[in-house]
Amino acid sequence: MAQQNNIRLPEQNSVIMIGRLTRDPDLRRTGTGKAVCSFDIAISRRIKNSVTGEWKDADPTFVPVIVWGEQAERCGERLKKGSPVHVEGRLQTNKWEGSDGTKRSRLEAVVSRIQILSVARQDDNVAVKSVDSSTSTNTSFSQYDGIGGDDDEDIPF
Repeated sequence: MAQQNNIRLPEQNSVIMIGRLTRDPDLRRTGTGKAVCSFDIAISRRIKNSVTGEWKDADPTFVPVIVWGEQAERCGERLKKGSPVHVEGRLQTNKWEGSDGTKRSRLEAVVSRIQILSVARQDDNVAVKSVDSSTSTNTSFSQYDGIGGDDDEDIPF
């Protein structure tokens, strides 16, 4: 006799990512005039070679990002290719039919909160200025070396 499993699991759909834009953002308006901004970010992680002890970047993961409303307008104004961002949101599958009739889909991140991270060098220390687009407040963190390079020429895309 088969036993029915009545365990109910909580559902959670949340994502937090830090990455850099791979292209300039695309700001558009819906038919009702609501702003929507789309861009892709590249996310990489550091891995350590167990033999040599050297750290290197793993292959990047590219994630499409969608931002709505006032946050979308700010992203369209302030972001550009290479901009570092901290994104919080949820994942959704976007489905459509291609011009050739093929059904297509892609996984994308829909933003609930985004921080635009700008990097500035000051006396060999790295200062990261965080601009929280959801509340328009500014927060500064000093001596942070997890983000950025010497300049935008280090960006591989």
